[in-house]
Amino acid sequence: MSSKKIRNIVGLVFLGLLGVGLGVAAVSWGWNGRFPIAPSDTSTPSEGNQVRGRLLPGGAAAPSEGQPAQGSGQSGGVQASKGTLEDRPPVPVVLLPAGRRTFEEKLKISGTVLAKRFALVSARIPGTLDQLFVDAGDVVEAGKTKLFQTDALKLQQAVAIAQQQVAVAECALQEKYALLDKTQVARDQAFADLARYRQLRQQNAIAQQVVEHQEAQCQQLEADIRHIKTLIELAKAQLEQARLNLRIAEKDLADSLVVAPISGRVSMRLKEPGEMAGAGTPVLRIEDGSLVEISVFVPAEYYDRVEEGKTKLRVRVGQTILQDLAVTYKSPTVEPRLRTFQVKALVESPPPEVVPGALAQVEVILQTRTGVGVPAQAVVQRSGADVVFTVQEGRARALPVQLGLEMDGWREILSGVDENTPIVSMGQSMLDDGARVRLLEQKKE
Repeated sequence: MSSKKIRNIVGLVFLGLLGVGLGVAAVSWGWNGRFPIAPSDTSTPSEGNQVRGRLLPGGAAAPSEGQPAQGSGQSGGVQASKGTLEDRPPVPVVLLPAGRRTFEEKLKISGTVLAKRFALVSARIPGTLDQLFVDAGDVVEAGKTKLFQTDALKLQQAVAIAQQQVAVAECALQEKYALLDKTQVARDQAFADLARYRQLRQQNAIAQQVVEHQEAQCQQLEADIRHIKTLIELAKAQLEQARLNLRIAEKDLADSLVVAPISGRVSMRLKEPGEMAGAGTPVLRIEDGSLVEISVFVPAEYYDRVEEGKTKLRVRVGQTILQDLAVTYKSPTVEPRLRTFQVKALVESPPPEVVPGALAQVEVILQTRTGVGVPAQAVVQRSGADVVFTVQEGRARALPVQLGLEMDGWREILSGVDENTPIVSMGQSMLDDGARVRLLEQKKE
């Protein structure tokens, strides 16, 4: 950069600083001319510092000749305050009498409408879903409406096999009875022959060996009869077993066809035909909408204030309002993660808009009492205390109050105001104790 350019830059900077200095001087001259310093109380006015009728800093007027200056003591301050209230124009106000009202302490929470009775319907017999007879939204009747069926063909064949096994067992039993009859006939013949052989032996017509052989034959036939009777008992047991297997097969076939366990509507269809189904795997969800519950989760700090059968709920579902529902269930424990506990209220024959799954705006009424009430805006603070204003002889009078519950724009007054006391409900924010007022109107509660 050349020396010439440097000199030009330095010159411009100097001119700028000079302009700023001149501006500051002009502002200072104008300020001193408009607001000259007032003489102190101890100084003697001279010809050069006398000020007549000019404003001092802070907006106060300097005294002119012949007018006494106000003192700066405590009594002078009180007189100034009284002078301010007297000089202030009357404040327009509206009065409203304090009245007795019902106040509620309530907790607003969002809840859910739940079905009191519902069923997650699973297959009793594992297998492939052959058919689903209902869809979401269908009305079902307990014990009558068919829902779905699994592996019907396989189970029908199992029943046929069991029936054949029963028939085989019956035939086997009949065979054993026939064998018993045959053996008994042979035994009877053997005993008759033995009797003849013994007579012949007495006559020495046959040898003793023949008699002994016939006796052995009779004993063998007796043993065969006992054996056949045992086989008959075994065949009877096998027949009973076959019949039990048949009943089991028939029960499995019947269980493959699932009917509705409760009356209501199908709210969810969770599987489709061809998919596998089994115990514990829901296929359909059925809900009974004729009996519902309002469910909310309340913060744990209110646990001891909610009582079954006593605490009331006020519920809004859409445009439907349900009044004074008694709490029918309170969870015995607090959920440890969210620190909340569940509260339910039963609703029988609910309106059409109150259906399971709907959002419910719930007010838990913790306590209800009647007391003196004033509009909430009528309560103001003066000197750190809660007060309301009334009017006496054209002036505002502050009444210290002890506040209670607040509800629908009204505050409960525990002490300080009696019933029917006229209270300033409009214009109170501009009032002080003793201020003049101008009554616009006096409303009735």
